[in-house]
Amino acid sequence: MTEQKYIVGIDVGGTFTDLLCLNSESQELLSEKVPSIPGRQWEGVLGALEKLGIDYSEIRAFVHGTTIATNALLERKGAKTGLVTTDGFRDTLEIGRTRRLIGGLFDIKFVRPKPLVSRDLRVEIDERVAADGEILKTAAEVDFSLIMEKFRESGVESIAIAFINAYRNDENEAAALEKLQAMAGDIPVCTSTGVVPEKGEFERFSTCVLNAYLTPVIRTYLDTLAGELEGQGISAPVNVMGSNGGVMTLDQAAQFAAGTFLSGPVGGAGGAVRICEMAGVDDCITFDMGGTSTDVALIHQLMPRISHTNQIDAYPLQVPQLDIHTIGAGGGSIAWVQPDGTLEVGPQSAGAMPGPACYQRGGTEPTISDANLMLGRLPTDRTLSGGLELSKELSEKAFEDLADRLGEGAGTPIQLADGVLRIAVSKMAGAVREVSVHRGFDPRDFALLGFGGAGPMHVFLVAEELSIPQVIVPRFPGHLSALGQLLADLRHDFVIAWGGPLDTLDIAEFGTRAAEMRRDAAALLSEDGFAEGRHEHTFTVDMRYVGQSFTLSIPCDPDKASWDDLREAFHNRHEQTFGRADRHSDVELVNIRLFSLGLIDKPELSFSADDAGDPVIECRQVWFGDDWADCPIMDRTKMGAGEVFQGPMIIEEAGGTSVVPPGWTVTVHASGSLDCRRRYDD
Repeated sequence: MTEQKYIVGIDVGGTFTDLLCLNSESQELLSEKVPSIPGRQWEGVLGALEKLGIDYSEIRAFVHGTTIATNALLERKGAKTGLVTTDGFRDTLEIGRTRRLIGGLFDIKFVRPKPLVSRDLRVEIDERVAADGEILKTAAEVDFSLIMEKFRESGVESIAIAFINAYRNDENEAAALEKLQAMAGDIPVCTSTGVVPEKGEFERFSTCVLNAYLTPVIRTYLDTLAGELEGQGISAPVNVMGSNGGVMTLDQAAQFAAGTFLSGPVGGAGGAVRICEMAGVDDCITFDMGGTSTDVALIHQLMPRISHTNQIDAYPLQVPQLDIHTIGAGGGSIAWVQPDGTLEVGPQSAGAMPGPACYQRGGTEPTISDANLMLGRLPTDRTLSGGLELSKELSEKAFEDLADRLGEGAGTPIQLADGVLRIAVSKMAGAVREVSVHRGFDPRDFALLGFGGAGPMHVFLVAEELSIPQVIVPRFPGHLSALGQLLADLRHDFVIAWGGPLDTLDIAEFGTRAAEMRRDAAALLSEDGFAEGRHEHTFTVDMRYVGQSFTLSIPCDPDKASWDDLREAFHNRHEQTFGRADRHSDVELVNIRLFSLGLIDKPELSFSADDAGDPVIECRQVWFGDDWADCPIMDRTKMGAGEVFQGPMIIEEAGGTSVVPPGWTVTVHASGSLDCRRRYDD
């Protein structure tokens, strides 16, 4: 029998598909990068596997991060969805909270995005659950055949069921699900409490509809991927990266499509945690810049922050999700002239095809990658990872055309390229502020960890913009999201809506409910094949001052918790986040949350330098700030642990190029990461 020794992680991005493969026997890491194929992402996956050249029968596990759900929503290519709801609540999706969720308050041309379910496909039934959970009108006696007939005639491909107050009692939703699913055949049906059993009528309805809208798309993709892999002789189980930081089986992902948003960037945050552990860093902000977007997240005490109140495009998504902020700034982001004659960068991207002008694939618009090539930060005499050969002449032509469109005052093409980078860096610095300053953290207290294909090229500039003194660049920076997928545990999230003012609650009942949640989670993990010794359970509670409309998540151990300790922990968290705590106000508990992990074997990672000598490949002129500077070009694989280098320099490796400006000291950490510190004595 062939020994299965390879663990494969694949991150499908908007521009490139990155593959990282671990040989669990030798601990050797293999990597590949190929262009992503829009609409046929599985072809990029198969292409990367083929280039890897390993025996497919030796693959033990396969973990996949995907942008399918995000792309389907942004492009409005989800399924035609029908909604069954309580009499009088068909317009909840449109009324929302009677405020704009996107567009800004001062956009006079604002047009409210349409709901994902048209009004004629929102069907009301005569059922009702009271606010305390009492069944006022049952759904068991409703005739659903007419509803199903209407949906079939309208070509409905997926059905959502969302009733008012169902989070307190889901009996009516369960009855409706049973009857509709029996008549629906292959049409998927989901309930709001099956997706998010929490208070918040609009958010719960929206999340349920999002899940229904995306389920057929996700199922089709996963079925196609599984079939293609099987056709290639890959029999290893395939897991999908979830937005909560853990992995899901294919069946779980097909049932919970809303849990696959940000699948790829989440893997990057998981990989960043492992890199920080190895480098001895507890707090970092991730800076993941690819070809299409930049994703940032805050990791505090080696724990990525989790958000339970999220938004995708114009739609609330109330599921556990890593607190990742995304902006449309990547290596392929296009520089263009706005109607008022000013320069702008992104969010439009050239993607992988045709790509930036320098890719020589038919692109003509100047991009961030073209700007870096113009400034000497990318090579023209050597191919990049993925076999790309860059053309400086095409980049120059693109920037000359841009200068012509800008008119008088545009400056030279070099100055224009530098201006494009400055605009992009300002936007990316704003994204870092969003996950740090806006959450009550000072970014100067964190290291900035740069990865993704373009992350190490810009992370130092962003750090200087924010006065962050430390930058970390991991080995294989272009494949860190795939590494995070290799290391991810199976994860299940649970929540019950229980609480009230703390003085009115029984701490013993709190412990009883938490114990029930833990037993249910343990049973589920056992069904997934994890022995009890590989279970890990973590509780948090959602708390707020009485009268507040938002909550803060407070970690707790139900076996040791007291209301006094939880109350004080909430006051401290509120003060840290908002600069103020009101210790004279009542505090209430809203939800009890549990996330449970099925722990996998974590591989030992080690990154050593090659034996062969001098890491300097060449020297060339590189633009830094206002002038050109002689800059050594370094081979990352020949930089040994403990060695110290002074910027400016450019460090090249497979899948990433680090641009180190003057004033930075680079130390090669024993873990393989570059530990970079800003010098203030220059």
